[in-house]
Amino acid sequence: MASDGRSTLRERQAEQVRAAVLEATVAQLEETAVDDVSMADVATAAGISLRTLYRYFPDRPSLLHAAGEHLYGSLGVPYDIAGPEDISASFLDAARRLSARPALTRALVQTTAGRAARSATREQRAEAIRTALKPLTDGLDPDTARSATAVIAHLCSAVSWVSITDDSRLSDADAQEAVAWAIDTLVAALGPGPPPRRTRRISRP
Repeated sequence: MASDGRSTLRERQAEQVRAAVLEATVAQLEETAVDDVSMADVATAAGISLRTLYRYFPDRPSLLHAAGEHLYGSLGVPYDIAGPEDISASFLDAARRLSARPALTRALVQTTAGRAARSATREQRAEAIRTALKPLTDGLDPDTARSATAVIAHLCSAVSWVSITDDSRLSDADAQEAVAWAIDTLVAALGPGPPPRRTRRISRP
């Protein structure tokens, strides 16, 4: 029994160290605005030795991948999408959660380390979008289906609304609404029925 207790204690300590490392990695992305996040800096920020860090994460890609999963999980970013009509709502939910931390969002989009962290969840989101679109794309020729899915998946990313914000006079919220409108319009173009009548509230500059 004592052995089991010691094992449980070690496991809790390991979880605490791992969580501290992932939080330190996210903080490095958010606060330093650097294009690179070093293992040594993360170890220092987490209060552990570099040797200890390597026991948990053997290399930088695995660290950034885990940090991305940790971040999106802590923000509650949704992955499941019920159907094509729900894609824009899912996008807006994810975008609004991310935009609560604007400096971090831009690091995820604009830095090498950030893009590596974001890639941890990007494919999962893209697969959910592909699955949601299948009722509409299964009836299309393969090239059109691939093109439409690729464009909508691209729009359903932080890259889309951050780029629009930075290239225009729209706020983050207005850029997100504009992207959601584009998603709805493309989804409607793929299926039968009239275009959606969603009300967009775009503020004037």
